[in-house]
Amino acid sequence: MDNRRKTVVINSRFQYQYALLAAAVAVLLVNLTIIAHALLAGPPGLLLGGWNILLVAALEVLLIGGVWWGSLVSSNRIAGPVFVLVRQAEALASGDFTARIRLRKRDVFQPEAEEINRSFDILQLRLQRLKHLVGELEKLPASEPVGPEKIAELRAELDQFKTT
Repeated sequence: MDNRRKTVVINSRFQYQYALLAAAVAVLLVNLTIIAHALLAGPPGLLLGGWNILLVAALEVLLIGGVWWGSLVSSNRIAGPVFVLVRQAEALASGDFTARIRLRKRDVFQPEAEEINRSFDILQLRLQRLKHLVGELEKLPASEPVGPEKIAELRAELDQFKTT
């Protein structure tokens, strides 16, 4: 199974908000640094005229672009696993009890994915046990009544599920 995502933006609302916040903070810090340097630099101060201002503006644009791209890439490590979690939960809800969460090595939520997979394993084992018990009941001849021990065994398995 190819576990690599082909796109950087998976959850645009989350990732764009994350990138916008990171870019805004970067611009704010750079501009505060420029203002502080201009105010504290002494008599000549920071010369922001002519080419100097164009250079500072160009550097800020590059900074914004770099921070934006870096934020999208880093937020992909969060949005991607959430996408996989939702997709596998949908598979489970549709009846695929073989669904497991497989994340990339550097994705966040690795421990959570392992725990969810353990829960999926337990659920799959319980359902296999129920199938086995029903199979045993189906093998009984129609003329033979179902023994209370078989019903109690089935009830014990079903009682492991909280439904209310």
